[in-house]
Amino acid sequence: MQQITSIYGLSMHTNIEAHRFDDKYIVLYDDHRSILNVLFEAKRLGLYNKTPNLIFFDHHDDACNPNICSKDLFKKWGVDTIEQVSSRDFWAFVEFDLNGLDDDWLLAGMELDLINHAVVIGQTKNTNMRSHNNKYVSSNEIEHKLYEISHLNLSIGSRGCLGDNVIKEPYYNDVRDIFEYNQPSYERYDRFSQEVTNPFVLDFDLDCFTTECEDRTFAWPEEIFKEKYVENDDVYLFMNRLLKRSSIITICREPSCCGGIGESNKILWYLDNYFFDGRLKTNCIQ
Repeated sequence: MQQITSIYGLSMHTNIEAHRFDDKYIVLYDDHRSILNVLFEAKRLGLYNKTPNLIFFDHHDDACNPNICSKDLFKKWGVDTIEQVSSRDFWAFVEFDLNGLDDDWLLAGMELDLINHAVVIGQTKNTNMRSHNNKYVSSNEIEHKLYEISHLNLSIGSRGCLGDNVIKEPYYNDVRDIFEYNQPSYERYDRFSQEVTNPFVLDFDLDCFTTECEDRTFAWPEEIFKEKYVENDDVYLFMNRLLKRSSIITICREPSCCGGIGESNKILWYLDNYFFDGRLKTNCIQ
């Protein structure tokens, strides 16, 4: 396996595409655990100056226990730090040692110092984060916070966990701190901090924008997506600020959880059409 010398070089590997989006990349892949390959290469390439937080849209929290220990893995790989691991060894670990159900990659990423704290948006399927009491302590005794919040039309509303700065509970303060949003000292119109001091990866699992009918899964109708994320001016502004402030954007197509390739492609087109200026070249999908 050749060494990857840029994020765009990920496109040379199976089922991964990298697209330029203004000053950053959008990376697409099919299985959610593949995000760790992206984070690993980004860390090795020095894309950010400290371990990034992860803000991700997902119908599942993907926070099952992976039952791994970084010290044991490093010993197996014959290295001292994650940066010294070869791409071949790391990618093989993601493919063959993590669960094929893509439900344990989040804590594995924290264990390997690829993810600091995480917030999942729109999760309704699991209780793993709550069962962990909203934190994961890695084998090197670093505490990582795990939070789940509602879709943005609710979360940034006047009574939402992001929009209501009167709420004093530590849970909501921590969520706002990860987003660097709506803190007491932030008085600008968009309520984000002026500079990004905590780098973050913005990730979309397309199944977050699905619904079920008669035991089948379908993409949200376009009208629903527009109502929640495009025609709501506050949400639309918030989304565009997240895209601008992120270090890298990743998208998991996850067709098996979206009702099939066609339903997954519909959602991808929504994002491309309304937020990515057609950079993903999905214009033929209507």
